[in-house]
Amino acid sequence: MTRALFAAVVLVLTIPLPAARSEEAAGFRLEQVGTLQLPADVEAGGGTTMPLTGVSGLAWLGDDRWVAAIDNSDKLATFRLALGPEGEPAGVSDVAVRPLQHGHDYEDVALCPPHLEAALAATVAAQPPVPPPPWLLLCEEDTPALRVVAFTAGSELGRVGIPAMLQSRRPNRGLEAVAVDAEGDCVWTATEEALPADGPAAAETGGTVVRLTRIPITDSPAAAPTTRQFGYSVDPPHAAVRPVPGDSLSGVVAIVAVGHERLLVLERSFAAGLPPFESRIYLVDSRGAPDVAGVAGGLAARPAASRVAKQLLWKAAVGVNLEGLATGPPLAKGGRAVVAIADNGGTNVPTLLVTFRLTNP
Repeated sequence: MTRALFAAVVLVLTIPLPAARSEEAAGFRLEQVGTLQLPADVEAGGGTTMPLTGVSGLAWLGDDRWVAAIDNSDKLATFRLALGPEGEPAGVSDVAVRPLQHGHDYEDVALCPPHLEAALAATVAAQPPVPPPPWLLLCEEDTPALRVVAFTAGSELGRVGIPAMLQSRRPNRGLEAVAVDAEGDCVWTATEEALPADGPAAAETGGTVVRLTRIPITDSPAAAPTTRQFGYSVDPPHAAVRPVPGDSLSGVVAIVAVGHERLLVLERSFAAGLPPFESRIYLVDSRGAPDVAGVAGGLAARPAASRVAKQLLWKAAVGVNLEGLATGPPLAKGGRAVVAIADNGGTNVPTLLVTFRLTNP
């Protein structure tokens, strides 16, 4: 997105916005609790600082520690986030960046589960020294690939194989999200918009159909194992007041696994108008949904019944570009923290955290 389009966000932050809308689905409820601004500049080592921009995916490392992916870079952002008993943001500290061995268009990050660490151990042990955990899964869309990296050293340890069809992505609309199932036995990923063979990209007249891909963790993670895929319908771009003509976008920007093959899916739409952004979080239950891994293309033309069902949990035009989503710690007053992060696009718009309280059966 251009700086001119992001400039519209600065204007929209000065006018009243629609209130966030929370819903309940299958016993799950997601309530927006608060927001907190991250600093514009962060420590970059050696007594230097750098602008905090391009922040995309987000993952919880335990305690109050978090890590965020930075697109088109060779860095990660880290910080500590204090949360109140209901998930309200009480303060952020120790914001810094960490170097990575390789630069890519990183779009999302997840904590590597013990099962995957064990599957990689033999390969990593052959290339000593073995970096200590935690290890991270990084989703990048320029290759595209799901890369396993060491958090402390930044070195690449291996990859999780992805289906060959995901290589045929639209430019800048490829692999956008990664999540680890709560049971730790599989990895989920998704492209932002439809693969060219599956149907059109989102436009004012309609949404797009992507593949939610479930990859089991095996003893050979570098080889693409048998996967399952589910067609997912992304909403059309939101309605906006358009002072000038411009493209509209709508796609999947983050996924979070919440157990038993259920996901939270964060959709983000953009319009060259006011409000410029709308974010939507849906609950998806893939159990019983048709597996389309064997379908070569044309998902958009298939009946709606061939796609996974989704239920709205939260929707708002918060005036910022939400790109990352992650579950956090259990909260003192019940439920679990969920945190979203917004990219400022290199403008004067803040890099923002939005916190939620997730309650479920």
